[in-house]
Amino acid sequence: MIRQALALAYKDFQIEAGKKKLFTSLVFLSFTLIFLSSLVSAKIPSSKPEMAALTLWLILVYLLFQTLNRSLAMEDEAGCWDALFLCPVSPRVIFLGKFIYNLLLVMIVELITFPFIILFFNLPIAMIQILVPALLASVGFVAVGLLVSLFSLKSQGRELLANVVSLPLFLPALFIGLSMTVDIAKGAGLPDVWRQVLFLFLYDVFFLVASYIGFDENYME
Repeated sequence: MIRQALALAYKDFQIEAGKKKLFTSLVFLSFTLIFLSSLVSAKIPSSKPEMAALTLWLILVYLLFQTLNRSLAMEDEAGCWDALFLCPVSPRVIFLGKFIYNLLLVMIVELITFPFIILFFNLPIAMIQILVPALLASVGFVAVGLLVSLFSLKSQGRELLANVVSLPLFLPALFIGLSMTVDIAKGAGLPDVWRQVLFLFLYDVFFLVASYIGFDENYME
């Protein structure tokens, strides 16, 4: 099952590597958001830790909204669902493949842009810890976002609908993760925010299991 899921993820990476449109736009607009936010924080130097934390999470939400809908819509628009059904794989293998692809894509963009957050907001290198909550929450966000995108795939205005439905499901982890990131940016260590880390871990487990079970053949048809 894992090998089949990795093969599907690799197929998506090959398609993206050939076009490079999505990846380039994600990186460019993430840099733009970092630059504009740093200009605002320059007016209020004391707000730099909070602005850096907010920028990190805004980039994450932006990446999710741009990648998750396209991942399934791409298959639908190209008429590839039938081809996927002909493959000797279950719908849940397709979910795992899409999950791996989107999670890696989001994390790669986050890791590429994060050094620029450190640079533009003039933060110490020790602030790399603020990446932990964002990367941890990405797992649950990608899982639930894929499931919502599947349910809205055949709807009109599916991208807007998926974003509107996904956001309330993101909010609990988003609020906890942002608060945790601000605390770390102000000098707290990971042991000081272990309760928030546990919450994000349970959030990931719950939505990953729920999405894996919910990604059923009946919905895909």
